[in-house]
Amino acid sequence: MERPQKVDCVLFDCDGVLVDSEPVAARRNVKVFHMLDIPATYEDALTLCGCDGVAGIPAIAAKYGKEMDKERFEAKTTEARDNGILPRTIYIDPTLELNEGVRDLLVSLREKGVKCGLVSTTVAAHVLALLNRFGLVSLFDVIIAGDMVQNRKPNPEPYLTAMEILGTTPEHAVVVEDSPTGVAAGVASGAYVLGYTGSSVVQDVSAAAEVLASYADFDLV
Repeated sequence: MERPQKVDCVLFDCDGVLVDSEPVAARRNVKVFHMLDIPATYEDALTLCGCDGVAGIPAIAAKYGKEMDKERFEAKTTEARDNGILPRTIYIDPTLELNEGVRDLLVSLREKGVKCGLVSTTVAAHVLALLNRFGLVSLFDVIIAGDMVQNRKPNPEPYLTAMEILGTTPEHAVVVEDSPTGVAAGVASGAYVLGYTGSSVVQDVSAAAEVLASYADFDLV
């Protein structure tokens, strides 16, 4: 796929793209597995990065001779949050930091008249907690969270919805993703997809049009 001649907007995923949150989520998920008497490891939990857990959670449980589905896993997670065993969101973890260069890129894009969007599978309450913590809310022209669409990634609906709100079309949109699921959603939307590999957990982004190892290398605008 050829690079876009004119870029109207750049749409960013959240986990692994804005923040290096996958290790934090993996540590949280290990705790939940253990609450369910499944002795999963940190390495097991990393296999859930970038996916919705529908297949991954049962696979991890089966590895240890157990049965578990996504719904029961999420119910236990919610219960642990409600009881104060787990924090309400991973985005308040004190070790969490923005990926290097992402704030500067957002500011630069907006100064050049390019609109910025956040398109995440995470629910809106958690996404907004993250953006508020790091003072990023005002840098995005549109925010699409997982509970704001009918079909989540890898369906292209979240990205197409963001483009519609911004009044642009796929040939003028760039998507930044770090997971196979996210890349698939971006590709299906018709946008030009950059596979970001700058986080600590590097996933398969081979289906992207280009690989972006650092935000300092972004040169599409």
